[in-house]
Amino acid sequence: MTGCTRAVREHLVTPSPVFPAVIRPLDASVGSVILVHERLRFVVLDYSLSSQPSPGTYLELQRGSNRVGRVRLSRWTGPTTAAADFVEGLPKLGDTARPE
Repeated sequence: MTGCTRAVREHLVTPSPVFPAVIRPLDASVGSVILVHERLRFVVLDYSLSSQPSPGTYLELQRGSNRVGRVRLSRWTGPTTAAADFVEGLPKLGDTARPE
């Protein structure tokens, strides 16, 4: 005999992650260091996902939540990339640049 039987579904339990999730909102103007030239003391910044600051703007470099340096935006080298000169600190790939 066949009929409609009510199937009991087990509730799936999703374990919480062992590390806290890091969610960074897209700010108005956040660049990412994609190239560092230590000898000539400049970096190339990528602004693919945010608005572009004007040349001459001073930017604070952050690595995680720590301030690690400061650069001055020199000029735009492409539609989403810009060159910036070191003012202080030593940038590394992946650092973020935000207007002061």
